Amino acid sequence: MMRGAFGFDLRSMEIFVETLDRGSQTAAADALGLKQSTVSQSLSNLEAALGVALLKRHSRPLEPTSAGRFFYDRAKRLLSEARATRRELVSQTFGQLHQVRMAMVDSLATAVGKPLIEAIQRHTGDYTLTTGLSHMHGHSLLTRHVDIIISDDRLENYDGLERHPVLNEPFVLVLPHAWTGPTDNLRWLARHLDFVRYTPQSLIGQSIERHLRLHQLELPVRLHLDNTFAVLSLVNAGAGWTITTPLCLYQAGLEHLDVQVVELPTASLRRELTLVARRDELGGLPSQLALDSRHLLERHFRRSLADKAPWLAERIDLAL
Repeated sequence: MMRGAFGFDLRSMEIFVETLDRGSQTAAADALGLKQSTVSQSLSNLEAALGVALLKRHSRPLEPTSAGRFFYDRAKRLLSEARATRRELVSQTFGQLHQVRMAMVDSLATAVGKPLIEAIQRHTGDYTLTTGLSHMHGHSLLTRHVDIIISDDRLENYDGLERHPVLNEPFVLVLPHAWTGPTDNLRWLARHLDFVRYTPQSLIGQSIERHLRLHQLELPVRLHLDNTFAVLSLVNAGAGWTITTPLCLYQAGLEHLDVQVVELPTASLRRELTLVARRDELGGLPSQLALDSRHLLERHFRRSLADKAPWLAERIDLAL
């Protein structure tokens, strides 16, 4: 019987296809350099493992059953792909990957999504790109559901990964444009205006809450929102203040926001975005995509920020 969960392997498919192509087991055995008995046994084992008859054994030349014709078509495609894979490996012509699965933070996808997709397309035949919560991206990479993440989670507790810096940016204080009170005391500010928080499930929200705890700032908990657009829309409407990053401001459309952006009155807090991939699986692609991302952020993000908030653009580190 055939071993394995499928009931067939590449060798058994090759024997089956060769038998039909040449019309007899004897001709197939000669072409493959096998004994005729080996070919016969392989075909019998294949049919037994699949539980269907594949050949009309009394016809000359041999013809497939309806199940055999279905299997023949599939086997031809699989064998062709297997041969191409072997050729590329032997000749080392696998510079362009067939598929790359990526996940990244929403703010980066919004900021440079289209040109980054174009960069990905230059290096792979096919791709998928997803966004969402960063901690889910890390889990997806570790469970091999994606190949590359660009995230504020560096997965520093795990071995076997390569990491490439993409962006290092400061957190800033964002207030309604009409606010005329002081901005150097968050505890006082929270008594007069609601603090609009990110949800604690998000890594950006966790970073902000950790920073506030370290500075013994226990602020009232009233507003928890799950995305940057919602957070900054409330601030823009005058409903509260928040802590966020320049890239998130850019994501929400900084040029359309009527807000004040100032430095945090606490010690500096920064966010790092890092490209993380499994080591040695994708050749030079991870480092190249990280470089492409940095150049795209320079061209589309930092230059735009320099027009609207020059002091903030100077605090962006792209490791170029």
